[in-house]
Amino acid sequence: MRPRLAAIGCAFAGAVGLLALPAAAQASSLPKPAMSVTTAGSYAYGARVKVTVTLKAKQPGAAVALYATPAGGKRTLVAAGKVDAAGKLYPAYTVTRATTFTAVFGGDAADAPSTASRTVTVAARVTDALTGYTSTTKTGGVTYRVYHGTGTLTLKSTVTPDKHGECLEPESEQYDAGTGWDADSKYGCDTLDSASHDTAPFSLKQAVGDRYRIRADYVRRGGDTANLSADAPWLYFEVIK
Repeated sequence: MRPRLAAIGCAFAGAVGLLALPAAAQASSLPKPAMSVTTAGSYAYGARVKVTVTLKAKQPGAAVALYATPAGGKRTLVAAGKVDAAGKLYPAYTVTRATTFTAVFGGDAADAPSTASRTVTVAARVTDALTGYTSTTKTGGVTYRVYHGTGTLTLKSTVTPDKHGECLEPESEQYDAGTGWDADSKYGCDTLDSASHDTAPFSLKQAVGDRYRIRADYVRRGGDTANLSADAPWLYFEVIK
């Protein structure tokens, strides 16, 4: 290329009653049982996270609850219920930004209250589309948009959740029959508009006769703790006379 011109939760019934703290659990002499929250560390935007809460309590079927606190959001109940015979509960939650999961055991006659937490990171979602092409063709199972050298390619991108004012950087690669896709070409940051969109036009006059691929890369701003940087899928095109 040449220089260019929410949270879904799942709750079990009876959560409030299950978490009542028995008077016996207030005794400081009761042991604190081991408790953990297990899940992967990083997810794509909108992923359904499967969480394992484990409690090593003396009494079987202890009541536990799992809460989720998204970055910049409020803590909400994900699930509450009794652990199974292995001391486990398996809630699920949909993530859209960095989220801290906190498991709570209110204590009982045999064990003192216990908590555990786990924070996961979440990438932003970047979608993009090309406009200005005249037709499509398929090569090696890949669909290419076809442009004329006199035309203009426009890359339109959206970042979710809203990242207005942050960086959206287009990049392209050129196909070489001998070596495959060349090293990336990047064009510097565009600023996402108030709708978290970007429109990037490219002149194609000096790109005739070659195949390319292009995508948009979201580069998170320093201090943004909600989402990680992310790339859109590659879009493929070729330029003819």
